[in-house]
Amino acid sequence: MRNLLTAVFAILTIGMFSCQKEVKDIFAPSGSGNGTRLIKAVDKSGTDSTVTIYGYNAAGKITSADFSGIDSGQAFDLSIRYVRNSSNIIQQQIVKSSDFSSLGIDSLVTYVRYDQGTNRYINAVSSFILFGLPLADSIVFQYDGSGRLVTEIDYTDVGFGYDPVTKKDYIYAGNNLATEKVYQYDFSSSTYSLEDSYTYEYDTKVNPLQFATDAPVLNLFPFYSANNVLKTTYVSSDPAYNFVMTEAYTYNSSNRPVTDISTTGSDVTTTTYYYQ
Repeated sequence: MRNLLTAVFAILTIGMFSCQKEVKDIFAPSGSGNGTRLIKAVDKSGTDSTVTIYGYNAAGKITSADFSGIDSGQAFDLSIRYVRNSSNIIQQQIVKSSDFSSLGIDSLVTYVRYDQGTNRYINAVSSFILFGLPLADSIVFQYDGSGRLVTEIDYTDVGFGYDPVTKKDYIYAGNNLATEKVYQYDFSSSTYSLEDSYTYEYDTKVNPLQFATDAPVLNLFPFYSANNVLKTTYVSSDPAYNFVMTEAYTYNSSNRPVTDISTTGSDVTTTTYYYQ
């Protein structure tokens, strides 16, 4: 039962910082125009396609991301809203999808805690009822002396109290995220075991989705790094899932990506980015 509920929860948190791979694929940079604010990205891979629309407030802070498209012949939609206070600190994240209705869930709301004294996001908590069962998830952020996020630990409560599920460790190179390692918690030994790792290499151009201050909540990748990923090397505990993904960009006069061809083995995705 625990494994089933954990899997269901992971699916429901597709738009949240606890679901790294999905978010990473959705937010891959894309365009047209010579502006600096990314407002739309269009991804195409075979018969699959995704259109992403980004929203911002008057201060230029990201406040929304709406996704729609076709995946394996099925239409999908996903909406994420970031609720900010008067100081532009994220207080809530609201995720909606038509797929949630079949599970009896209107939306998934995450409440974010921010420490004014240290100017850091401390943790985030979400809870909901699924098939009559109360479920909750909590992520705790840990920082190094320079204020960089170095570890986040995900805890899940399926009605018996919070238990650790996953841990992520982050390593940096300059103003970019260089490596992230994902661990699964082993209840039999009460220790974490390394499941997979991502290593990134970058260009020298501008990442149009860089929001370093909010990155722990938005999902560290790709919102922290100053530049755009040229190569991703994924190493799994099961070597059958290992892959290398490369990116080939064109840029506008503002040094931001306009197009991207992403290649992973025989899979090719083309992305176009639109700016204001």
